[in-house]
Amino acid sequence: METRTIRAHMKVRGWSQSERARQVGISRQAVSLWFRQEGQVGLRGAHLLRLGKVLSLPVEEIARPLPCFGDDHDRLQAELLWDRLYPGLDDLAIAVAKGELPAVARLVEVYGLLASAKVAGDWIWEAFPTYQRFIHPARRRALGRLAEWHRNRTAS
Repeated sequence: METRTIRAHMKVRGWSQSERARQVGISRQAVSLWFRQEGQVGLRGAHLLRLGKVLSLPVEEIARPLPCFGDDHDRLQAELLWDRLYPGLDDLAIAVAKGELPAVARLVEVYGLLASAKVAGDWIWEAFPTYQRFIHPARRRALGRLAEWHRNRTAS
């Protein structure tokens, strides 16, 4: 199991290492042992089951590695994190998953509505009026026309 996956699930919930331990019912030392090796989590089966129960996630979901940015990592960082609003790509992805408007706007501004909807879901189209204020005005106008076209197309 990869540390990125466990850390992301914990970060989404805003849990510190102490909170992780408390939620799972183990010591903080046990949680620190999970992350002893960089990249891999040393997690006992019983702890994994409790963690899944606490997170309301199947064990398979917790064990699944997060998508790797691979060779595109530097390019994606340059495009999406140029102002350091988010410390890393995982943080931006978590913020988008939580529906944080500045993060959603950043994704849509860089990749457009269609690609963003493929990544985050079709709610991106309907929510455009709520996050459009975070998008540069020139880009907002173009995306607004596309959102309006999509709204009219789906209403028919």
